[in-house]
Formats: sequence, C-alpha cells, structure tokens
Amino acid sequence: MSEIYSITILAGLGLIVLISILAHFLMKKRTHKDFYLVIIVCGFFMLCALYLFVTGIIDIINNNLGIYQSAEGICEIAFFEESSGRFGSHPSYYNIYIDGLNISADSEEFSFLNEETVACKVTYLDAADTLLEIQIK
Repeated sequence: MSEIYSITILAGLGLIVLISILAHFLMKKRTHKDFYLVIIVCGFFMLCALYLFVTGIIDIINNNLGIYQSAEGICEIAFFEESSGRFGSHPSYYNIYIDGLNISADSEEFSFLNEETVACKVTYLDAADTLLEIQIK
C-alpha cells in the first residue's frame, strides 16, 4: 500500500513540474525552434502523470473509506523476479490471475504465497489492481 502513496506523490510533483514547463513555453517561448516538440512531449507526459495521480487518489480514498473489490474463484499465482539492471535491482512481485483479473501483490508483504493454481478469495483496490488480502481455500 505504501507504493501507492509514493507513486501518487511523485506523479503529483511531476504534474506540477510539467504544467510549469508548459506554461513557461506557452507564455514566453512561442518562437523557440522546438516549441511544438516541447508542447507535444510535455502533453504526453502530463497525461501519463495525470493518470497515475488520479488512479492513486482513487485508491487512497477507497482504502480510507473501506471500499474494496473482491473476487472469488480459481487463482493462478505467478512469481516474477526482476533482474538487477544498471541502476540496481527491482523488487519481485506476484501476479494473481482470477476470472480475467490481473492483480499484483508485493512479494515482501505476501511472502507466504507460492506459485500454484488454487481456489481463493481476494480483496483488492480497483483502480490500480493492488492486492490487499488473499484467502486460500
């Protein structure tokens, strides 16, 4: 759950920076040779940051209000371990596939999970499809 807070904060900060760059170029740099390129690239990254920010806010509000989604059925649990790259290692995570849903789970928080196909009931946040609780039957 803590990664949702950090992603939302970083997306909000990125949105503020991109809006200020866009406003600066629209107000003072209309004759700059790369004006249209800056507008298009900033617009694209603004849409990405806005999507991350809005989905994060929705999940934070739903978590605080106790509004969760749940699904029950046959769960296919897969473990993904990212290889370490040039800038360090990425955390490993679980993907739980249940009735067409792809729900991600932190490997540290759900360390008891194994790669298997079992009957289970999951509780998750809807906007980011983040697992909150799993009950294996």
